[in-house]
Amino acid sequence: MMAVWILLTLTFSNLYISVYNVEVSMAYVCVFLGSILYIKSLKPLSYHLFSAMTIMIGYSSILIWESIAPVWLFMPRLIIIPVLCVLLTLVLTKGLSSRLAISTLGLCGGELLYCILLTNLSMPDIVGELLFLDTLLIVLLLLGSIEIYQIGKNKFFLYLSKVIPKGR
Repeated sequence: MMAVWILLTLTFSNLYISVYNVEVSMAYVCVFLGSILYIKSLKPLSYHLFSAMTIMIGYSSILIWESIAPVWLFMPRLIIIPVLCVLLTLVLTKGLSSRLAISTLGLCGGELLYCILLTNLSMPDIVGELLFLDTLLIVLLLLGSIEIYQIGKNKFFLYLSKVIPKGR
């Protein structure tokens, strides 16, 4: 199922539709619908939805802050925004599947909220442009890397506890 989701996202990455004068990427629609289906399988659903809403508000707030005062970006956008989103995700949930689900749904919701706010201010933007997909990819890669690091660290310390006898 994951392979189909990724393939559809890649296929539709350059297709856009217009909904109420807002340009929406079909890749964004695929990711958004996939994240909704993914988060429905997690328990407790209300906690995961609340966590995703927290990330949504945080992500859209960072984007609004960036558009108003771009001076605050002391690092490239593709580093600082994903790192902040990953830190927020790590604080909110445990487990890789929960983290992936809430970060994906939260970023998608935040992108939609930001673009709707800009459209209401007569500054239309494309929902789910390639910069959003880059940010989402970096967030997912960082979450996966952190999980691999934690598994490796646990196995290393388990190995050390077997090799080094207790009492020394």
